[in-house]
Amino acid sequence: MSFDLSNYDLSAAATQKAREKLIDVVNRCRNDRYAFFPENVFEMVAGPQAPRVVVFSTRGPDCGHHVEQISAAARLKGGYIEALVHDPSDTENRNNPALSAYKQITLEEFFADTAAFAGCLIVDRTSTWYPAVRYKTKLKQAGFNVLRQEQFLNAPGLEASGGFYREHADVMLNRFEEFLALERIWGDAFSRQTYYYALASFISMNYQYFAFHCGDHLQSYFSPDIDLKLGPDTVYADCGSHDGREVLIFSERVKHQFKAVHAFEPDRRNFVLLSNTVTRHIAQHGALPIYCHELGVFDRDGYLHAEGHGTQVVITEQTETAGAGLHVCKLDNMLDELGHLRLEIEGAELAALHGARQLILKHRPTMTVSVYHKASDFLELPRFIEETGLDYQLSLRHQSLEPGVLCIYAV
Repeated sequence: MSFDLSNYDLSAAATQKAREKLIDVVNRCRNDRYAFFPENVFEMVAGPQAPRVVVFSTRGPDCGHHVEQISAAARLKGGYIEALVHDPSDTENRNNPALSAYKQITLEEFFADTAAFAGCLIVDRTSTWYPAVRYKTKLKQAGFNVLRQEQFLNAPGLEASGGFYREHADVMLNRFEEFLALERIWGDAFSRQTYYYALASFISMNYQYFAFHCGDHLQSYFSPDIDLKLGPDTVYADCGSHDGREVLIFSERVKHQFKAVHAFEPDRRNFVLLSNTVTRHIAQHGALPIYCHELGVFDRDGYLHAEGHGTQVVITEQTETAGAGLHVCKLDNMLDELGHLRLEIEGAELAALHGARQLILKHRPTMTVSVYHKASDFLELPRFIEETGLDYQLSLRHQSLEPGVLCIYAV
């Protein structure tokens, strides 16, 4: 079903109920940091035994990195990964050399011999995403305990593994009053409710609350209810383009009528994916003015150290002189015009905004800015936008069942 605000209760009473739920989460977590950790597996993880883990789902470009995180966490207690289970839709990592050290089986092979994995803990990489829901009931019927990936990496005794967004959880809990005060900045009830449930998910370290206000993932970064003022005169800067998916969403939304698209992607492997996507799109729709730049966006021009891979390439402040860096630019030095700006750049959003300050002041583009990569994002990104003095109205939308695609829309 497509995203439709009319499906939600946006009354003052419903908004207050969401706020009260958040405060209840905070109070319980202040009393017991693991109040929302599943009780039936607490002893299995926190107890003295070494965990044997079966990882479900190998989808996505970050699979190798995630599997290593899970393995490292298990090793903290002398445990290990017993097997990786490929869902039928998991095809991209079937021959990934990063996974070659692990036993790999199909979903059918696992359920054909569940006795071989008795006593194992299931760690589900798909979190609350389909298709995991298809087999969770079957796992429980077979007597297995299941944790989502972020729950396992934040489990008691495994915190040192640096679990998913643990910094967010602790900073937001410790500075909760400061984060709660930001409720004032959101221009609509749906944004306030989304904000309350996002904070509840991060603080509880249980992402169930993300499901309460999840938009249409097929329209990622372009929430259908937000008027981004897009049209034939729009110059769109797509920063953190990865494989070009959002370039296509934009192009389809304006019926392929726009002034220009500038797609920025600094990682060579991702840039090849982006270039191929754009080439196919142009072949299908004609000579569209789409320009791909093998550059990241930051608050300076330079060559900076980078870490990570796939969708999680992180550019740091450190200047790089060898071959382990990525080229970055200030948008102020690259573009003469800007109508819409999308930033999904793994924590460099604030730096990129500073690097686009003159463009923003001159052209007042609409903006979609990711706000989940750093614990300080909610504090610093709205402050920058407000300090432009351009009277932006801020909305918050979330188009995922996990932290990703949690964005500030500035219109």
